[in-house]
Amino acid sequence: MILIDQLTYARKSFTLNVHHLQLNSGITILVGKNGAGKSTFLQLLATALKPHRGTISYGRKTVSEALPYIRKQIGFLPTGVELYEEMKTKQFLNYMSELKGISNTKAVEASIQAMNLADVKKNKIKSLSQGMKQRVGIAQALLDSPSFLLLDEPLNYLDSQERKNVVSLLSRYGTNKIVLVATHDLNEWEEIADNIIWLSEGQVLFDGTVNCWKSNAIRVWQGKVKHTEVHGLDTNRITYMKRVEDGIIVKYLSESKPFKSFTLVSTSIEDAYFIRKYNALLEHNQF
Repeated sequence: MILIDQLTYARKSFTLNVHHLQLNSGITILVGKNGAGKSTFLQLLATALKPHRGTISYGRKTVSEALPYIRKQIGFLPTGVELYEEMKTKQFLNYMSELKGISNTKAVEASIQAMNLADVKKNKIKSLSQGMKQRVGIAQALLDSPSFLLLDEPLNYLDSQERKNVVSLLSRYGTNKIVLVATHDLNEWEEIADNIIWLSEGQVLFDGTVNCWKSNAIRVWQGKVKHTEVHGLDTNRITYMKRVEDGIIVKYLSESKPFKSFTLVSTSIEDAYFIRKYNALLEHNQF
């Protein structure tokens, strides 16, 4: 368990406030627009930043009393992770293992196998594709199966198959570990997410289960419209658009059916995000 209490972190143009939050085993998705505070929040949890006020407890331990122990229990992938380009893949993972004080001699090989890096473990990192580098970044976060896995946009640069592999891996991993993933690709996590945290302008607007996240009065409809018809729709209610040869496939938020051809569909995590942003917009416009 990670317990956050009265946490504040401030810089010139931004303040993150988390009054009370508890993270338990499972997959928690951290959502919010750019600048909402997702990366800052992950860095605080990873002990890369120090809060100006409040506490973060890992199990029953705090940073002030057990920092080396806590850091050993954390696996962290920051966004745009910087790797040592001149090192070979396995050499880099060995180095990171030493920095973390990991005594498990099989930890590096296990991470290499988990991220399908065996074919490039003797290659210099600078020779790898962006997707491969991302997988190396995830591999270092997975070293020695940390209790707290914090990942910032882990699916960046990965192709569709690699994305599926990572999501499947984390689905299994999260059965008895805390996994927190900051992401814009909400649909990728539809089948495995347990909980959602929504950050907006440094504030937690939602913290709860996926079922609670999806529970909302606005219905979601899907259908195909002509190119000329889409301009008559409220853009704030559109959650998805895809151009096809004879029109545009649209997912639309509405209490009633917008067009006769539209059908009611189940609400996805991403739909729920649009719904909550739309409701917040309505509330703001009432004042």
